[in-house]
Amino acid sequence: MMKRKIILIDQNKCNGCGLCIPNCPEGALQIIDGKARLVSDLFCDGLGACIGHCPQGAITIEERNAGHYDEARVIENIAKQGRNVIIAHLEHLKGHNQEGYLKQAMEFLRENKIEISAEKEDFSTAGHRNSACSCPGSKVLDFTQEERFQGDKPVSRGVSELRQWPVQIMLVPESATYFKDADLLIA
Repeated sequence: MMKRKIILIDQNKCNGCGLCIPNCPEGALQIIDGKARLVSDLFCDGLGACIGHCPQGAITIEERNAGHYDEARVIENIAKQGRNVIIAHLEHLKGHNQEGYLKQAMEFLRENKIEISAEKEDFSTAGHRNSACSCPGSKVLDFTQEERFQGDKPVSRGVSELRQWPVQIMLVPESATYFKDADLLIA
């Protein structure tokens, strides 16, 4: 368990103006049902880039104990906020290619018999839906290449192992599938 900073939105003060949205580089905020909502703790870095843009002073930072990200607990909390918030969260996960978390969320909804749509929204594959995510730097990009051989020798020397670019250590999506069971050296 570790303490980390997360934004907190006072729903009584928020007027839904949306000025915070483009100032959240992680894409963690959306306007839903006329109010700004934090749709995923996962993408909130707690730096508060959105705070100074709220004319109502509705956004603050709280420091709270947070263990390893647990999608089941997050979706359980989000489910209490209604269908639109659930769909926005699922779109957010899908838009950031968080397939594992998306699967956990869908499993929770199924187990708790929570219907999200009569039309059966398709959240089964990764990729952008009509997402309001504003930070391309937080989207998982995988540059893995198959090594090319000519006979039994590699075609080129020094094949890059780069899998995420550009790299800002604060924004590296540590939940990306290519980091699973990987060793990472930051020098």
